[in-house]
Amino acid sequence: MPTASERARDEKDLWAQFAVRWDRTSVPDLWVDRPPAEKSVVLFHDPEADLDKRAKRWGYRLPDHDLSSLATYAAGLAEAEESGWASDQPDVATRAYEDRRFLLSDRIIHWAVPWLDTVGRCYPGHRAEAHADRDMLLALGDEARVAPALPGTEGIHAVDEDSFGPLEVPDSPEPIRSLWSGALILDATVRSLASATGYVEPSDEDLAFLFEASSARWKGLGTRHPGSAQLWFDLSARAARTAQRLNSS
Repeated sequence: MPTASERARDEKDLWAQFAVRWDRTSVPDLWVDRPPAEKSVVLFHDPEADLDKRAKRWGYRLPDHDLSSLATYAAGLAEAEESGWASDQPDVATRAYEDRRFLLSDRIIHWAVPWLDTVGRCYPGHRAEAHADRDMLLALGDEARVAPALPGTEGIHAVDEDSFGPLEVPDSPEPIRSLWSGALILDATVRSLASATGYVEPSDEDLAFLFEASSARWKGLGTRHPGSAQLWFDLSARAARTAQRLNSS
């Protein structure tokens, strides 16, 4: 059985390889569509100040807040944990692990898994690596138990909120383009719907079908991945509500 130091070393390698695959120089086409950053995927939440503050505690400066940079930061935290165990500094190792778990649970997995899932569906050239890395994040989430499903939610979230935040998507010209609606719609998604229907813009009926399919997919993901299940059950409920609104419009 691997030691804590060996597990940290292995995770460091996973994050380092992940960072290279999703660097903007490796997949420039995706930056034209929807850059892999929480700010561009969620739209109504900007975590950059918090990320910078947390990285600064380790004497590290994030060059930006894209997925590749966050993965590089996670690799650095795993290296700090590995070094802490190897040098008999359990306090450093434990703090590095806890900060990496927070990074995964609160700053990466909830938006990066949907982004990777959607990229794999909409961009066949990136499908293999996108879905492999989606599954890597889910496996890490299962191991760390970042958001397990709980039998009740009272007292866990504020009223009218779930694990993503407020249930109502903030007022915006493009609320459906936010992940808070329950699905991630890329430009490639719209092109695919237009190609299938012959219309430049997808109808509410077409979009409702997309959200219904997304709701079922997130629910299945929650069933298969108990360590992050609450995220996917909440996203499933959001997608179902959006579909219902579109069908009644």
